This record gives sequence, C-alpha cells and structure tokens, in this order.
Amino acid sequence: MDAKNHRFHCLKMVAYRTATLVITYALLIGVGTALAEDGEAVDITELSLEDLLNLKVTSAAKITQKVSEASSVISVFNQIQVEQYGWQTINQLLYSQPGFGPSQDYDRPTVATRGNFDSWSNNHILHLIDGVPFNDNLYGSAYTWLMPLFTSQTIEVIRGPGSALYGSNATNGVVQMNTLTASDLEGQSRVRLSFGDDSMRRISALTGKVKNELDFILGYSFHDTDGNEYLSHDGSNRLAAVSTPETNRPLSQKFQTRDEKKDSYFWSKLTIGEEWNIQYHRQEWSFDTGHGWVFWIPDFDEDMQEQRDIFSIKHTNKNLNGITQEYVFKYQNHAIQWDQRYYPNGAFADYYPSGMWEYLETDATDIFVRAQITYFQPDTQNTWLAGIEVDRFSYEGDKQHYSNINVDSELFEPFPGDINMPLGPWLDFILDEPVLNTALYVQYNDAEFASSDLALTLGLRWDKLSLDYQDVYDNYLKKEKELSRLSPRLALIYKAGNNLSYKFFAGKSFRAPTPTEMAGAHTFSLASNIAELKAELVTTYELQADWNIDQNHILRSNLFWLKFENQIAYSTVNFNLSSNVYSTENAGIELEVLGNYDNWNWFANLSYTNRLDETILAFFIDENDPNAPPIPEFTEHSSDLKWEPEIKINAGVYYQTGNWDFSASLHYHGEVERRQNEVGNPGGFLPLGVDVPLNYDLNDHRPETLDAWTKLDLKVGYQVNPAIVFGLKVENLLDEEAYLVKTGPFPFDYRINDRHVSLFMNASF
Repeated sequence: MDAKNHRFHCLKMVAYRTATLVITYALLIGVGTALAEDGEAVDITELSLEDLLNLKVTSAAKITQKVSEASSVISVFNQIQVEQYGWQTINQLLYSQPGFGPSQDYDRPTVATRGNFDSWSNNHILHLIDGVPFNDNLYGSAYTWLMPLFTSQTIEVIRGPGSALYGSNATNGVVQMNTLTASDLEGQSRVRLSFGDDSMRRISALTGKVKNELDFILGYSFHDTDGNEYLSHDGSNRLAAVSTPETNRPLSQKFQTRDEKKDSYFWSKLTIGEEWNIQYHRQEWSFDTGHGWVFWIPDFDEDMQEQRDIFSIKHTNKNLNGITQEYVFKYQNHAIQWDQRYYPNGAFADYYPSGMWEYLETDATDIFVRAQITYFQPDTQNTWLAGIEVDRFSYEGDKQHYSNINVDSELFEPFPGDINMPLGPWLDFILDEPVLNTALYVQYNDAEFASSDLALTLGLRWDKLSLDYQDVYDNYLKKEKELSRLSPRLALIYKAGNNLSYKFFAGKSFRAPTPTEMAGAHTFSLASNIAELKAELVTTYELQADWNIDQNHILRSNLFWLKFENQIAYSTVNFNLSSNVYSTENAGIELEVLGNYDNWNWFANLSYTNRLDETILAFFIDENDPNAPPIPEFTEHSSDLKWEPEIKINAGVYYQTGNWDFSASLHYHGEVERRQNEVGNPGGFLPLGVDVPLNYDLNDHRPETLDAWTKLDLKVGYQVNPAIVFGLKVENLLDEEAYLVKTGPFPFDYRINDRHVSLFMNASF
C-alpha cells in the first residue's frame, strides 16, 4: 500500500470509529436553530438546549406551535445553521436528517425515505414556501435537488406523511421554507460566491427595501457544473471487445456519462403589513440525462431545458374575536424544451441507423386556490381550523413535437427516409380537458385535553381527483376517472415533566396520480395507463419521545410503522409504463441527539428500518400468448429490505474560535442488497427489450451487494471583517468510491461524486 492510500485508509478508519463513538455516546437529533418565542431567528449558540423544543413552527398543524408540542415529527433550522454546515439545497439538508437519505433514479438525485426507494417522477415530499404549495404541476415533484436555501429565514422539516393535512405529494414528508423579508436584511445586501471542481460556479444575492408597511425583497441564484461524469456500463447491448478475464464471459462497453447541469432562480416578495404576501418565482434549469432515459448513454449532446413561473398571493385577515381568515391564489406555468437522444447510431443491429431523437416543446398550467378559517378560543386555548382547496390543471397541446421514429407503431420503426415527422400531443389523453383536485379539511386542537399535561389534535381531510379524458387507445372514446379518499389524523402529546414528553401519531394519507403519470401518449418519454392507475395510500403509526437530558443535550427517539400501498413508478417490464409497482410495510426507529457547549455544537442521528412485508403489483402479460405466466416487475422479498440500507448514520460538529469556524459532517450508508432477479445471468435479456448473450452475467459488471460507505465533508471559514467571510469546503474528503443502487437488472449503479473542493466568499454591504 503506497503512502497516499495508507493515509486515506487511516483517515477512513478514524471516520468509522468516530461515527461509532458518536452513536454509542448518544442517540441522535438533527435539529438546529429556529424561531424564538417572538418569531425571530435565533443563533443556536445563543440558546440553551432546553429552549430549543420551545421554538415555534407552523407547518405541523397550520397553527403556531412549539416544537415540543407540535403534532408531527418535526425539526427546524435557520439560516445560521445552514451556513455553518454549508448546505446549499434542500437535498443536502435532508440527507443529514434521520429517516431520509440519498438515492438516485435516472439523472435525478432523489430522497429515499424510511426504507422506500423513490423514483424520478415524484419524490413524495410536499414543498411549501410561506405555506403555499410549490410542487411541480406536471410530475408533482418537489425540486429538492435544485431549490436553493439562501432565501429562507427558517426551514421546517416534517418526517413522515403530512397529506392528512396537506393532501397529495406529502406522503413522505413536508419541507416548509419561511422566507426572509427586507427587514431581516437590516438595510444590507448579501452576496455569496462559490467556485470549485468540475467547473462548478454558484452565485447568490439578496437585497431589499422597507418603506412604511411595504417590505420588498428579491433574490437571485445561478449554478452550473460539469457534473458527475465517469466511465460506466449502461443498459445497452454494446459489448466490449475483451471478455471478463476470469470467466471469459462477454462484458458491456463503458461510456462517459453525461451530467452537465445549469440552474437559476429568481425570487421576489412584497409584504404589505401582516396581511398581504405577494411573490413571484422564476426557476430555470438544463441538464443531461446521465445514463440516458432508456439507459443507453447518449452518443450526442442533448439539450434538455425547463422553466417554471409561479405567482402567488396570500391574504391573512385577523380580528379580535379569535378568527383568522386566509386566502391563497397561485398560478404556475411549467414549460419544457427537450431534445432527447434515446438510441445511438446503429442501435439494435442497425435497426436505428441514425439512432433515435425526440424533440418536445410544450407547457402546462395550473391554478391553485385555498380558503381557510381558524378560530382560537382564548378561554380554553382550543383551536378549530377548516378549509377548502382546489387545483385546476390544464394542458392545451404542444408547440412542437417530432421524432425520426414512429413511436405510435407497434415496432417503433423509423419514419421513411429516417426523417423527422410530427408526433401527436404529449398528454393527448387530457388535451383541453382540465384535471381537478379538490379537498375539504377540518382540524381540532385541544391544548389541555383531559388534563393540562395532555394535548390532542384531530384532523380529517377529503381529497378527490376528477377528470374527463379521451382514450387514445380506444378510438378516442370519452371516459371519466375519479379517485377520492378520506384521510384521518390523530396526535396525542403528553408532558411527563419539564424535561420529558411523549407523542403518539396515527393517520392515513392519499396521493392522486399526476398528469404525466396518467396521460402520456405519442412519446418515448412517458407511457401511461390512465384507466387502471390507482392512488397511493399510506397508513402510519409513530411514537416519539423528547428528553432534555441536561442543559447541553437533547435526545429524541421515534418508533414508526409505515404501510405504503400502490407506489407508482416506471415499470421496466412494461416498457416504462407508469404503474402501481408494489406495496410495502416497514417499521423502524429514528434516534437523534443534539448538543452544545461554549463555542461547540453538534448533532448525530441513526435510522434503522426493517421490511415487514411487500406485495408486487406490476406484471408483464403477453397478450399474444394467453398461456404464458405473468412476469413480475421484480422478485418479491417480503421480509428483507432491498434497494435501501437498513442503517443510516449522520453526525456533524461545528466549532468557532476567534475569526475562524470549522464544521465537519459525516454520512454512513449501510450495506444495500439487490433483489433476486437483479443478480447473475439475466437469461439473455436486459430490461426494455435489450438482448445480450446467453452467458452474459450482471455480477461481472457490478457487485451482487453494495458495500457500506462513509462520506465525510469539511468546511472552514475565516471572517476577515464583519462584512466578509472567506472559506473552503471539501465534500467527500476521503475520496470514497461509492455507489447508490440502480434498481432493476441493469449492469451499472450510480457512482457518488468523488472529492470536490470549492472556495467561497460571503459578503454583506
């Protein structure tokens, strides 16, 4: 072993032992700093830990509550802690929290939650900005890997389902960003510059103005990078000239993945007194497709661009009788310009001599409205809340849509002359037919139920998806689709003393299919089964305990049982058809500890998840052979957790001395197992109709089981003067070569970024 590798090996051993000591020492939290009694942001170093559970949040029940009394498993962070650890996006924050963790599907970094892998199309997290839903209207996704945190005063994170209160998209969690005002800037503007490896640039700026009751703030950020590009196998049948030396079996070729990314975000907010909150958001991003959207690494550059424009108005009216009225209007337009490369030149034995392109330029809009009333009884401290929400989605066709392949033919043959020809509407099933999501909800909160030590929250929400559609595959026959669900919610909070409280939560959640999951047509980018697609359903029970051990330590533990039914994802046995692929039942524990002393603060957390049951729902049925047995989407493992580690550990420490500050954070990702159909010989075929030699073996290309790995990040800052800070951030300090699992019988996994070094400067003026 050379000196460099020996040094890295020693550092790695230190990191593993440090993680073990931290978990042995205590059982974790990953909270931080949040709101004080008066709602202002407070530095964690200025608070005793006993005060942390008294910080205020609003996302748990749509009313102001202390963290210790909130009717959800919730953590809250402020801009100071975000800066201490160098978190730039929502994903980076979530990856440090129990219950969440890094995963990937196609080109997207996704968020796995409590043992359930999440797919590209919807990460099941609700994103709120100042209480207004910000999820995408086409896919339902929260753009957690894109959304910068620099506009937030505080960020509230709910683990577990929140859709009994918020409806669709909140089945795995809720992230609420409470944005800054110009008053928070105290007359200054803020700028952050960061430059690093892989041609990375990140720039953000904030400025604002206050005049009487008018408070106006605007912000802008820009980020681009060459991304995580490396040599990798893919899901094609392009074979290398050299076989596996030990076995003489054929090997797939390796190609350079494509991962260039660019994104920008413009935000402005006008606040008028305490009543009006008016915001405009413009989000743009472009990306490469990594391993390709049919898992053939593209042979040419693609041009994938998207934009979102969101305008919202929120009006809050309070009166002296304890009644608060809230009205929300939001308009969203999502535009797409995709120039996609699915297959390279000569694919499938020259069946596609010029490969396959598809160009799409389209957009869709939705209008969301909410009317809500809250009644607070001063004499009893009880609160009643009720509301109605309506979201109307509309798609009016494409500006351009064409390909050199006839995607509507049975064999997907090239057009005559291999020329580009127009394709039908991308969401033809719902062309000029609105999709309506309607909800009614009510909630009762009793702060002193039965005794002064016991609080109760009861909630009930009814959601309904309704639409008329034209069945593209049944002579455009007009049909209807409706899905509805009543979701109850119960929370009990018991104060066992000044330093100990217990919380019990139970509830059901509902997520309706999104437009792209239901209505894709005339395209290789989507495949939909609108008639048979079911809503996702979640049932959960949780038991949480919060213990203030002493002035310097808080311990939180949470036991959960989670049943997730009808999870929607792309079915590879049905050529990427959006399908209900499986139902799962998981149980686990999340342990957290937070500490501070003098100029130090630290956190650590551990998540353990056990698979109790699962049922496969997606099958391939050969319509040409009625005697052929159905082929399941993947093998069933009713008592073994696959695709996700049973154990995840996070830890972080921050220290300040003089003008210097230091932070280090660690993520331990346990061993990940594959399903039985994803190892060994694939029987001559890879997914999506790709044939390979009969002696081809998946295990020659990637390991049968993914080893555990540890990622260590380091950040150092130096304050030159009160207005300027320079610093260095190193991600994956140990240069760990590690992988996130690729689901399905594919010969590759997703490699995490190697060591990444960046320099930054923060300035106020």
